[in-house]
Amino acid sequence: MTLESLKQLAVDYTLGILPKEDAILFEARIEEDELAQQLLTDAQDGFAKLSLTAPPSQLGKELRQRVLAHTHPEMNLDPFLECQDISFLRDNFTAFDSRYSGGGVSADISDLKNKAVTGNIEDSYQSLVRLLPLLAGDSRAAAGDFTDLQKFLRGQESFSDLILRTLEHSWSGECQASRSVLRTALATLPSLSFFSDRLRGNQPSLADTRRLFYLCRDQLKIMRASFRDLDPARLLEDEKIRLHGAGLLRSKWWGAEHAFFSSNGTVKCGHFFDGPITERCVEFAEYDANMYCLANLLSPRSSNGEFHFELLKDTVPGCTLAVASAPMDDLQFESLCAVIERKKLPTDQFVQDQFLWNLIEDSMTQGHKCSSTKELREQKAYGYNRMGGTTYLWFAWPAIPNAQDGADAVTGNPLQ
Repeated sequence: MTLESLKQLAVDYTLGILPKEDAILFEARIEEDELAQQLLTDAQDGFAKLSLTAPPSQLGKELRQRVLAHTHPEMNLDPFLECQDISFLRDNFTAFDSRYSGGGVSADISDLKNKAVTGNIEDSYQSLVRLLPLLAGDSRAAAGDFTDLQKFLRGQESFSDLILRTLEHSWSGECQASRSVLRTALATLPSLSFFSDRLRGNQPSLADTRRLFYLCRDQLKIMRASFRDLDPARLLEDEKIRLHGAGLLRSKWWGAEHAFFSSNGTVKCGHFFDGPITERCVEFAEYDANMYCLANLLSPRSSNGEFHFELLKDTVPGCTLAVASAPMDDLQFESLCAVIERKKLPTDQFVQDQFLWNLIEDSMTQGHKCSSTKELREQKAYGYNRMGGTTYLWFAWPAIPNAQDGADAVTGNPLQ
């Protein structure tokens, strides 16, 4: 190994971005190789000196909350994981010969009959493409200068207005084009509109900028995955093999504020397994949309404004298990049951929430290669449960076969 390669290993190890297996090999080398020891010390000293060059700043409220979250005891999921539903799933789930890797839930934007909605989707996509660089890590906003970002946001129509105009039309969700519209309008966009509106105001913050970056990037991926002719060139990149690790989800959700229309809450993250969860950006977009749908269902109903995420790999052999939970009173739980069991209530929120659950079901039929939602619910591939005062929602996703344990892959292009 060349000196430069060994230096890079020391830097990557210091940054914590080496895959688990490579990190173990490097640690073994440190014990025997004095040069490796010295290079590691140099790397650590270099980063320590670099931290001293940063201008002093006050610890932000969100960062304080995220750090303090690590001091809280972990949620005990054992009672839920040992319940009848998950035990049934564990005993009956069978891994597939060839796993689902995304796609199958998209339409052509030209399939939409309403030209006004078509124009809204195309315009909002281009607006988000222009917005994303203004939020990225090398942007002026990321350094605390919000001038360019606010100028752009204030010169655009509010995304909140776009959602309202989209939902003014009657969407049955029965055809693929209709479901694609609902996925782009109800999964990520409500939270994106909340934070973009707040950044348009007079008190912009780095925390909101960071959250909006993730939401903007996710919304673009979801839109491309929903309408295959919206941006064919970027969709082609999304369809290439590019492992996405569960750590990407944890870094995005951990301690974050989440909003669904007028309600907002705080996310608590428990165990997120260390390894890849999807094989392609287009699949990750679908998984992402499911996570946002769970958050949107729980956030308005949480009795303390918090909800909890866990991503588990070994609980059910052959799949990864996403679990979302929140404390919930009887009335809110009954409203959630009405959504899931399709009991009709004359409220706009009920209709929107039912669309959210339908989008998860639509994704499950693709992920499990089964056209019957009834069969999937009976198999407990997804569902809901209540234990004590806590409500649990979950969905199982096919695991990546032969995935290297600990290989928490990242996207090759963070802006993609």
